[in-house]
Amino acid sequence: MLKRKLELQAAAIAEGQAQKSVPSNLFAEPIWERFYNIERKLNTQLAELGVPDGGFIKCTYNPVEYAAILHCGYLRRYLNGSKAIMFIGMNPGPNGMGQTGVPFGNVRTVRDIMQLSGEVLQPPVLHSKRPVNGLNCTTEEPSGVRLWELFQKLAGGNLDTFSQQCFVHNFCPLAFFDAGGRNITPSELKAPYKQQVRDLCLDALEQELRLVQPQIVVAVGDYVFTTLKRSVYCEAIATFRLPHPSPRALNNTNWPEKAQLFLEQHDLIKYMRNEA
Repeated sequence: MLKRKLELQAAAIAEGQAQKSVPSNLFAEPIWERFYNIERKLNTQLAELGVPDGGFIKCTYNPVEYAAILHCGYLRRYLNGSKAIMFIGMNPGPNGMGQTGVPFGNVRTVRDIMQLSGEVLQPPVLHSKRPVNGLNCTTEEPSGVRLWELFQKLAGGNLDTFSQQCFVHNFCPLAFFDAGGRNITPSELKAPYKQQVRDLCLDALEQELRLVQPQIVVAVGDYVFTTLKRSVYCEAIATFRLPHPSPRALNNTNWPEKAQLFLEQHDLIKYMRNEA
């Protein structure tokens, strides 16, 4: 039943894409749609890996699939062309992208500020301790609150201004949970599954970077920054590491202040304000 729902949802999105694309250019695929097609291929490859037998991973969630309407709404609105900067996070948080399909997408930001709406389905395997309530989720994702509120503030209060030259994406679309429902990060996975996930996601990211053509990539956290050392595209551009906004990180109580200082030191705020 869920598979059929996902197929119907994908068909509805595709139909909407076609209707929006035809008036401007009969044959051109908008950049957000090409980006989404890369993600869909990655989703298929990750699904074929399955969940490793005998491992400590109980189940995985892929909100790019079950929250496709919101995710595509985010892409359609904020990925309308090439960008000067791509901020790349690690993977969905259970109460952020795991609910909304938007990277770091805490519900309040997605619903009230981005003004995105749409049905969110359920993952194929639902963990009893990790419910998916979509935009009805009442638990905020602290990382998302910190990141999007800072970006909005530095862009003069307008995420549309921010998105003129900046785009936020996640390296891996999967959220991982153990038997007790604990959120497992990609850095905590075990080999060989860890390397398989990393390599598939990196291959997709290389395609996405060539499509979006950023001049600067900002890795949000150590895992992504270390992984980007394997990126061919990133060899030729400036790549920086922004501390991850998660409260789980040590000595991270003043993340907004540290992050703003980082962005000032690397002269990145002018892009966020669309002044470069």
